Amino acid sequence: MAATSMDSYLQVLYSTVDAKKTPLPTSWSCKDKDNFIKLSHMQLRAHYKGYSLSVKDTSCVRSDHPIPLACGLYYFEVKVIDKGIKGSIAIGIGTKKMNLSVLPGMQKNSFGYLGNSGGKFWGSEVGRAYGPPFTTNDTIGCGVNLVARQIFYTKNGKNLGEAFSGTLFDVSPVLALYPTVGLQSKGEVVEANFGQSRFLYNIKNDIKELKKKVASSIIDFPIKNEHSRLPAVFHSLVSSYLMHQGYYSTAESFARCTGQELDKELLSIKSRQRIQDLVSSGRMEEAINTTLACYPTLLDSHSNLFFLLKVHHFIELIGTLNNKSFSAVSLEAATASLFALQHEAENDVEMKETSSRDSHLDTVTDSAEDDYHEMEADGPGPSNAFASQGNISRTRRHVTDEGLNRRTVMRIIQLGRELLIQKSTLEKQYGVNETNNDILAKAFSLISHTNRPLEGPLSELFDTTQREVLGDAINSAILEANQLPKKSALHLIIGYVRELLLIMAQNVVPCLPNTTREQPTKFSSELMTKRTCIRTSDLYF
Repeated sequence: MAATSMDSYLQVLYSTVDAKKTPLPTSWSCKDKDNFIKLSHMQLRAHYKGYSLSVKDTSCVRSDHPIPLACGLYYFEVKVIDKGIKGSIAIGIGTKKMNLSVLPGMQKNSFGYLGNSGGKFWGSEVGRAYGPPFTTNDTIGCGVNLVARQIFYTKNGKNLGEAFSGTLFDVSPVLALYPTVGLQSKGEVVEANFGQSRFLYNIKNDIKELKKKVASSIIDFPIKNEHSRLPAVFHSLVSSYLMHQGYYSTAESFARCTGQELDKELLSIKSRQRIQDLVSSGRMEEAINTTLACYPTLLDSHSNLFFLLKVHHFIELIGTLNNKSFSAVSLEAATASLFALQHEAENDVEMKETSSRDSHLDTVTDSAEDDYHEMEADGPGPSNAFASQGNISRTRRHVTDEGLNRRTVMRIIQLGRELLIQKSTLEKQYGVNETNNDILAKAFSLISHTNRPLEGPLSELFDTTQREVLGDAINSAILEANQLPKKSALHLIIGYVRELLLIMAQNVVPCLPNTTREQPTKFSSELMTKRTCIRTSDLYF
């Protein structure tokens, strides 16, 4: 199976495992093996090279990574390439502390299934009858159910039933478990399958069934003295999320269905929804106008946000030039104006209203404006966009595509000059902001692609995700200004649950056998730390 296919196969089996943080076993370890073990075939095949004179010549090897606790149910297979002289091959699991000179199962914190007898062993050299013996060409699978604390084996794709559970599976859940194989006689060769090829046994069905059982246990879990409150709590969670995100109509419908009353203080979500809709549709000018009208002081106190809104308006304006045409005169004037603006941005020259530079820009801008007036003699000139903190007006009248393009170019030039002035002002007040510099540089770079900006190398600037991030930032700023949480209660709860699941996956699942409440584990300590992070002020439902 190819590497990509193997990754996808394992991802299907172990979808809850973050392989970057808790890698799955991929081969036998070249470090954690006895000297009599030789590895080959990408460290998946183990050869016994010992003397096999006595049990002291036993050699073991374990996997390169332990079984991630997040697996729930982990499975691997080992094929017997050659049973050797005696077939004293033991397949099972063990901890890091396991002695690699003793077969798995015949020492503490290890479990094994022995080939020449078919017996099962756990922490002792005295075993019990379990399954049939196995020999050359047989494939033995080992499944470790970390939820139910059970181990089972398969032979050639057939489940042999439970081998260890309950008191027999007495290894501490704190200890990491490794797939392990032990060899004891000359000629013994085995090859592991950790998912690099499809298993003979259909473990996928077992995993699916386990997930169903876990889901059912969660759903059926009794919550004492809370039954009457739960529906109201859940309804409040959903309602607060809808209002926080600005889904007013949906929030109203949900409130009617559940018999809730919307908080009058949160009816401002109509304005937030309107602003977010404008941003998501690329109508930045209207979004700024609406924000100033509804929250006059908001953009004053969030100057970087105001700057980014104007930059994105600049970007959207250039986007309107896509595939539009100019006359030869207006194109020359527009190009000269835009490149003069780009030159200032690239050289980081401070803008001054009375400088000779403005005279040059005014000259080329006037040239484009003259062309425009030739076409629309009775039309008003371009509005002074964002003057006096964004006192924006939209000109609503019908013009030809060429006239509209010329006016758009003049607005782009004026807006670009204002952005340079605002950038300089922000840097004097707050220092250099690399995010602002980067987005402005990219925006000005679009000038080189005014013919087809939506298809050029900077087309990602027009991606809807850019608008979504900006819309969320405005929404958070409005919520903060109204002394409301930046995130909804549902968002916070999901975040806490994800963090707790990560702690559980990396440490010990609580309430398992052999854990005591008198001795706090690392998990319980981290859990209490997370609990102290949850403030009632964060959950405003």
